Amino acid sequence: MIDGLWTVEVISNINLSGKGVLVFSNGRLLGGDEAYYYTGTYELEGEQIQGNVNIIRFDPESISVFGDIDKFSLIFYGDIENDSFVATTTVINNPSYQFKIIANKREDLP
Repeated sequence: MIDGLWTVEVISNINLSGKGVLVFSNGRLLGGDEAYYYTGTYELEGEQIQGNVNIIRFDPESISVFGDIDKFSLIFYGDIENDSFVATTTVINNPSYQFKIIANKREDLP
């Protein structure tokens, strides 16, 4: 159900937004955008998803949805409905940084 290629829109609580892609596969997630790559894990329980993600900058000229940060980790949780989900996230070690993820599945994995 969740395994596949997803597009994501990220909207921060400081009015910045971005877009990227995620691949979910057997409890692992990988992805990125124009400046950052993402690695992490996730778990499913019924129609709910939760996980942890490490976000690492590879383009020193770019800024994240939270400003000029090289690396951060977050936790997320949300509800899956059909081929989409909306998740709430919190940056670990800085809970004042929060954002919403809107995700849409584009392809199943073979």
